Amino acid sequence: MSELPALVDALIGPVVAMLLTIMVLSYLIGDNPLFRIASHLFIGVAAGYAGALAARSVLWPGLVQPILQAGLGGLLQPTAVLTLIVPALLALLLLLKVLPGASRLGTFSSAFLVGVGAAVVVGGAITGTLLPQSLAAMATLNPAVVAPQTGETGLERILNVIIVLVGTLSTLAYFRFTRRGRPAGSAAASPFALVGRALSALGRSFIALAFGVMYAGALSGTLLILAQRLQFLWDALLGLLP
Repeated sequence: MSELPALVDALIGPVVAMLLTIMVLSYLIGDNPLFRIASHLFIGVAAGYAGALAARSVLWPGLVQPILQAGLGGLLQPTAVLTLIVPALLALLLLLKVLPGASRLGTFSSAFLVGVGAAVVVGGAITGTLLPQSLAAMATLNPAVVAPQTGETGLERILNVIIVLVGTLSTLAYFRFTRRGRPAGSAAASPFALVGRALSALGRSFIALAFGVMYAGALSGTLLILAQRLQFLWDALLGLLP
């Protein structure tokens, strides 16, 4: 009898995981109630976990616990007002967004949160994506940096450098939207305009190629996940059989 709880625990996990996997894969035959139940369950569990994690790792150590440790006398200090009282008021006003009558009171907190989030995202994109990619693109044009790492020599190295340079310039030229429309009956376009159009068309080809590679990578990853889930179902079914 002592082995019965352990046996039940060992069966519940694989059975629930197998049922949820089948419910999600049922979307292959179309939208159905089983898929919606699994989706709602996943979203609810994810939202609950995120809320619990935010309350335990952010609100309690960063807001509630410092207020309790500071006490009434410590909260009257100027530094405590800026670091504790103001964030607490903003958090309380943000909670009012769930009430229809008082939702306007949380607009300032929402705007402050969106503004700070946008600043962090833009700063992170510049320092973490734009600058490193620019430096990497410039480094690819330096034979002393790339050639020892990839083993490229001679004509192969020259062709790769030309492809990187032309692809970068043509892609940037595609996003140049300063050309004005030529009125009917006017003279032919200048050679510079023709070169700009050619670069723009070439940049469109590079962008389409990049999107195609990204789509192929996403599709292969999806197929890999599907194969893993099917393998899991097979293994779970074999494990449940006597």
